[in-house]
Amino acid sequence: MDGGCSLAKAADCVCTNTTLQAHVSQCVQTSCIYADQVVAAHISRDLCRGYPIEDRRSSTRIPAIVLPAITIAVVLLRCISRIAVAKGMWWDDWIALVTTFFLSASGVIALINHRIGFGLHYWDIDPGKATTILQIFYAAQMIYVLVITGAKAALCAFYARVFSHQRFRLATNIFLTCLAIQTPLFVFLVMFQCIPIQAVWDRSIHGHCLNITAISYAGAAVTIIEDLILIAMPIPELMKLQLGLKKKLAVVFLFGFGSFAIIASIIRLKYMVMFSRSYDPTYDFFEVNLWSGIEVNTAIICGSLPALFPLLKKLPGFFKALKNTLGDAWRKIWNISTPSTGAKQTRGAGTSSSEAPKEDSHTSTIVSIESPTKTEASLASSRELQK
Repeated sequence: MDGGCSLAKAADCVCTNTTLQAHVSQCVQTSCIYADQVVAAHISRDLCRGYPIEDRRSSTRIPAIVLPAITIAVVLLRCISRIAVAKGMWWDDWIALVTTFFLSASGVIALINHRIGFGLHYWDIDPGKATTILQIFYAAQMIYVLVITGAKAALCAFYARVFSHQRFRLATNIFLTCLAIQTPLFVFLVMFQCIPIQAVWDRSIHGHCLNITAISYAGAAVTIIEDLILIAMPIPELMKLQLGLKKKLAVVFLFGFGSFAIIASIIRLKYMVMFSRSYDPTYDFFEVNLWSGIEVNTAIICGSLPALFPLLKKLPGFFKALKNTLGDAWRKIWNISTPSTGAKQTRGAGTSSSEAPKEDSHTSTIVSIESPTKTEASLASSRELQK
């Protein structure tokens, strides 16, 4: 291949031309055995040592930290809301909590991968770290399956708790059964995509491998379909209720947030199609990784938002009580530090300090889904939504 370079200036020409390096890398990957690819990678690194390289690691690191941090905070607030308001957690809360644990593990894995080369061009990576990157990517694929299905299972379990109609319960049971079947199936396919398994990350082993791209397409398509089903499932039940303006706005917000998760899944699928033709995986996987993160984090947050409403209702009363408490404390400090000028002033101070904070009527309102029994929760949820 003629890159327009002379031998005297080969390094200057090759090492500053990303397009040329991409063509060379593709040629080596498609024409050479793995051992020769490693040799070529060492030669390329030695030739281009000291030259500037394109680096997307900072761009990939920020979403890997910020998105899980927001999700973890939301899920923790969800658990606090359940414990403080409902005096206990339900199955959907535990599923969301376990899913968030796996999400945190995927975030740690992503940060490790970024440190050793994810975000660099494939030909700029230390050949000795290529195997580790592939191993981490292999683990991340299985964790993604667990996180995305866990988020959907938590939301479906929430539906089953709130809506008590027999047909709706049957629909949620069927959906959860499908998730219970597909999750181990996809994990199995990803885990044993190559026989022996070591062939996934050790390209020197000539194993028998499945078409992981086709498996990824199938998983993405199933995810989009299931997201649409989850969005559509509660609509008939909600249409039966007479909702106030605030309730309507809350429902619109939740559906909009859930729809964004579907949009993220579709965009992710688009980049997966583009990535399937790439010979620069560590650099070109950025968009797939980004939208995968947006997809799973949005799904978990969307399923957790309804549980935060009782906590948000209590916040005005909490801040009012806090204000009164701090005001009383400040008046006591002021009375101690200020000389008394008469009985009237003393009585005034005493009266002020003895005032009890009035309880906001909203603080005693508990959203129906926090009731201690499923039957009571189902009946109360309808009354609450109709307010």
